[in-house]
Amino acid sequence: MFTSIGSDTFDSEILSEKRPVLLAYIRRDYEYKNQIEILESVSKEYGDAIKICLLDENFARKYKNLKIEGDPTFIGYYKGAKQGRILGKADRETLISFILSISA
Repeated sequence: MFTSIGSDTFDSEILSEKRPVLLAYIRRDYEYKNQIEILESVSKEYGDAIKICLLDENFARKYKNLKIEGDPTFIGYYKGAKQGRILGKADRETLISFILSISA
């Protein structure tokens, strides 16, 4: 359902994708399950129109260009360019609104 993103897949999965991409950094803690369930719900409804990717924790720490400043972090890409970010927990409606805004 989600694509896992690391150093070997970032360019091919994020930067070359034609659809809007929601890149999610979610640390495996007590909020992880809740945020994953929200992403799964969004994916079921918008799965053909968007791509949802989970960022590998080790890659996130090494790749400073992503500027991961908190957990969770959601970064929107469209046609290879960053379009925005959400820092902190997000509910379903917030993520859907964000996804729709990055391709507008």
